[in-house]
Amino acid sequence: MPRRRDGACYLFHDYDLRAVCDNQREQMKKAIENADANTIRSGDLDDLTEAYVTQFALDVPELAEGATSVEVEEAQVDVSHDPRRFIHDRDEPFYVPGIRATYFVPYTGDGQIFRCQPSSFTTMIPAVTGLLEDELVFAVERPDQNVGATKQAFEGELNRVKEYLAWVRRDSEAFNASLPNEARRLLTARKERLAQVEQGIDSLGVPIRKAGASRGSVPSGPATPPAPKRAVEKYDVALSFAGEDREYVEAVAQGLKAAGVSVFYDKFETAALWGKNLVDHLADIYKNRSRYVVMFVSKHYVAKPWTTHERQHAQDRALVAREEYILPARFDDTEVPGLTNTVGYVSLKDVPPVRLVEVIVTKLRKSAR
Repeated sequence: MPRRRDGACYLFHDYDLRAVCDNQREQMKKAIENADANTIRSGDLDDLTEAYVTQFALDVPELAEGATSVEVEEAQVDVSHDPRRFIHDRDEPFYVPGIRATYFVPYTGDGQIFRCQPSSFTTMIPAVTGLLEDELVFAVERPDQNVGATKQAFEGELNRVKEYLAWVRRDSEAFNASLPNEARRLLTARKERLAQVEQGIDSLGVPIRKAGASRGSVPSGPATPPAPKRAVEKYDVALSFAGEDREYVEAVAQGLKAAGVSVFYDKFETAALWGKNLVDHLADIYKNRSRYVVMFVSKHYVAKPWTTHERQHAQDRALVAREEYILPARFDDTEVPGLTNTVGYVSLKDVPPVRLVEVIVTKLRKSAR
């Protein structure tokens, strides 16, 4: 998420909302095409339509302004860029005693939509100090003790957020309104194709073999052991990272998802991971089920047992792979056991998440040729 000089994060800036809508529409199409045939064949069209619309509609955040809260504390405030003050060297921080008022505005809905740029926008991009899972955080600093004046600055930034949210809601409502007809059309087409196949089978006049029935064996020459088969890859990319680096990695995951990349990121898999044996499941993901593993290297990464588990299984795959499999992305120069210094990597010191997304997408395109 891009940051201003004062450390605040820009909202409504990272992704084009139209591209997100197009991706949602494409993902819904894939979900319907890949859904269980019996479910589609026997399911009620209205119920199926409602289920897919609910799954893929955009959930625009709603601000709960009535529940806004604030924390006020003393702070050392940097005034080096205050034009009203005479400061010899403005390239260096110059601190004076003051206050910091932090306002918390709860919201409901999908917080990732705060990252999407609507079709209408201005040069005054809203910014927050923090975008949490259920709150927006606005910090206002003043080089004095005028607490009341912080509220005016906070409300000015909040009003910009509300203006952008109105534009996002307008675009999203148009997209959501189009989903029922689109879902119904796709479901109807799939039902018709399944019906045609069923009619064709009935017309054969041959007993239908039950799925999974034994096929027996055909005598042949000397027996040779079959080549081991690798599980079908499910993800284009699996992200392996430490929790301390989640803010950056989540921005990458959202960018990849918006670009139509199939990505394994734990927050996208909450329902799928619920109740699973994570030791075995994650081993399968990082060893068998991904085209690439992007390893976010940091001092935290090498210290965690779960990231060690993911890394070791990714390295097992890399050991026998005929081409690159692990794609290191480094926050720092921490040594990773088993990862040699000759392996090419991307340094993240000056690379924003959106740029890393572009690099990963380019890598996937080249590997598909």
